[in-house]
Amino acid sequence: MALKEIKILNIKINALTKTEVLNLIKNLLADANSGQQQLVTTNPEFIMAAQEDVDFKNIINNSWLSVADGYGVRLAAKYFDLIKNNNKNKLITGLKVAWWGIMRNNKKLNIIPEVITGTDLIPEIVRIISYESEITNKKIFLLGGFGETPCLAAKKLQQNNNLQINYSVFEAENIMEKINSFEPLILFVALNHPHAQKWINANLEKMPSLKLAIGVGGAFDYLSGQIKRAPQNLQGFEWFYRLITQPRRWKRIYTAVIKFPWVVFKSNFS
Repeated sequence: MALKEIKILNIKINALTKTEVLNLIKNLLADANSGQQQLVTTNPEFIMAAQEDVDFKNIINNSWLSVADGYGVRLAAKYFDLIKNNNKNKLITGLKVAWWGIMRNNKKLNIIPEVITGTDLIPEIVRIISYESEITNKKIFLLGGFGETPCLAAKKLQQNNNLQINYSVFEAENIMEKINSFEPLILFVALNHPHAQKWINANLEKMPSLKLAIGVGGAFDYLSGQIKRAPQNLQGFEWFYRLITQPRRWKRIYTAVIKFPWVVFKSNFS
């Protein structure tokens, strides 16, 4: 499968559906000769951080897959496509794309077909490992989180699935030894960006059993039930739900909802 790729502010995004991504992951895990890969779930905060952090930018752009984790990424992709292919008023175009986003007009936002979050990917990957007979190593390691969160997330993922899950908080001693003694096929790292992605990039080769590593931010909090996700009808406005339920995140929300769109819009005037 061709890995459809676009650039948003010079950051790679693979414009794939979740089904396409999962098929690529299944093929990777089932192929005994495939190498080790890093998948990045790239959201507007990642794109903004990468503008000033060259190492982070290179990690994203050199990753196996960089999927769109954020509605703003879909909007930006459509805006850049319209500006590139049509000599239209940039303000009117920006307002039009914003309106499509508010109305959740997925037919119009067709450059990136859907948002793919780490929280959504993890249970799907667990099912692939559990039930695909070609995948013989059925071990997953959860790294990161606080307190009981990784344990609770592991228990939830273990339910009704044919696999083994181990976990550790990031501050524990001898993390690498613990991971390697378990010999997992996949590693999920629950750290904020860019720490998770940089840690994976620096250490992936030191964990030879791994085929795939993904930085998943706060996904363990949602998977464990410690924090509730936004209702389905707020898809595309999860930032507002998080602002209400987790006001301490306001700086991150400001970056994603205000700063990122402004930089996207302004970039066409440089």
